[in-house]
Amino acid sequence: MKNKILFLLLFVALQSQAQIEGYWKGQIDLGGQQLEMAFNIKAAENGYSATLDVPAQGAFDVPVDKTVFQDNHLQLTLSAMGASYSGTLKGEAIEGEFTQHGMAFPLNLAKGEKEAPKARPQDPQPPFNYRAEEVTFTNKKEGNTLAGTLTIPEGDGPFPALVLVSGSGQQNRDEELMNHRPFWVIADYLSRRGVAVLRYDDRGMGGSTGEVLNATSLDFSYDAEAAFDYLLNRKEINASQVGILGHSEGGLINFMVAERRPEVAFLVSLAGPAVNGIEVLKEQQAAILRAQGMTEEAVQFSSNANAQLFEVVETSSDRVEADSLLRQLLKGWGYNEELTEQTVGQMASPWMYYFLKYDPTDAIVKTTCPALLLNGSKDLQVLASQNLPAYEKIIAEHGKTNLTLRELPDLNHLFQHCETGSPTEYVEIEETISPEVLEAIVEFVKGIGK
Repeated sequence: MKNKILFLLLFVALQSQAQIEGYWKGQIDLGGQQLEMAFNIKAAENGYSATLDVPAQGAFDVPVDKTVFQDNHLQLTLSAMGASYSGTLKGEAIEGEFTQHGMAFPLNLAKGEKEAPKARPQDPQPPFNYRAEEVTFTNKKEGNTLAGTLTIPEGDGPFPALVLVSGSGQQNRDEELMNHRPFWVIADYLSRRGVAVLRYDDRGMGGSTGEVLNATSLDFSYDAEAAFDYLLNRKEINASQVGILGHSEGGLINFMVAERRPEVAFLVSLAGPAVNGIEVLKEQQAAILRAQGMTEEAVQFSSNANAQLFEVVETSSDRVEADSLLRQLLKGWGYNEELTEQTVGQMASPWMYYFLKYDPTDAIVKTTCPALLLNGSKDLQVLASQNLPAYEKIIAEHGKTNLTLRELPDLNHLFQHCETGSPTEYVEIEETISPEVLEAIVEFVKGIGK
């Protein structure tokens, strides 16, 4: 009888093991927008291994550094992302929760198939009249390694060059989002026209290493500076014509680097903010809610609530104080423990706290190199109506003749031609980045030094 019981227990354990292996897919709700996530779980020598895919963000095979499956409970830890997943295997599904930077989202998983990334019409196609080289370089300040692709035009050179710096959130070297790969398109377009381009995986993504959980825009600026230094030491590159292109958050990171490093020859800012993060998010949240059809009364209610949260952050002396004051405010609002942890975890996280309080004005004023500043008229994330006047004010007050502003009609935050500018349109639009933006970048870069 004992042998039969042991055999039965062993059979159940083996059956459970077979069930947990596979490609598990599910969706989290980001305020009305669904984001698919998938874990590929495999048996390993000492248990299990796993990787994470977030196809819409261009994140594939992100390593899970700890995978534990015991008594039908699955625990996955992604330290570089400050994230984890905890779930319970129930029949053909895993019911659980994904947590990142203190924010928790229900995430139920079911087995599925891994789909190949969808091609977009502007994805570069051979033949290529330039060479692409896989490279690595080191952020000497923090010791992390960045991996990227350097595209070098045909010919003897030396060539003008630029570094591409992505927007907020971990992204790969192509800044891949919803099967769009804008940095790949930019690199291809420029390198076909005589400009070398270095694009790299954000720390913790792809081949890049580095601490992410406590990292801020300032930390990311040292990654960008390391990329800049790498180009200075390449014989194919004209060291006097190396610049930095940043998109969104990258459009303030490039000014951080240029403030520290007068050797930066030029900047291109695609939807880079000219005001602090609190002001950016106030306008962003209201604009997106209106685009989604919310009534003006509801928009104002949401804006008033957010204003109180932002005021706590703005007046706090540090993250510890902000954490405490936010909890007091949310308790007064009647928030339950789960919603409180989610809200505080977001607002008082190292990255968000820094972003909300950081004002890029000083770095913009101190930057002396030529800078091309582009905004789409239908951008609902970094609004042209807010940020271009802020740049104009800086120009007027400080005589900044090095700044060139352009508002491009009917373009959204990704610089796609669009109808409303709402982020929900991004995935449906086949265009990755408008041709006029690509042309403007090339014309500006090749005009430097003439």
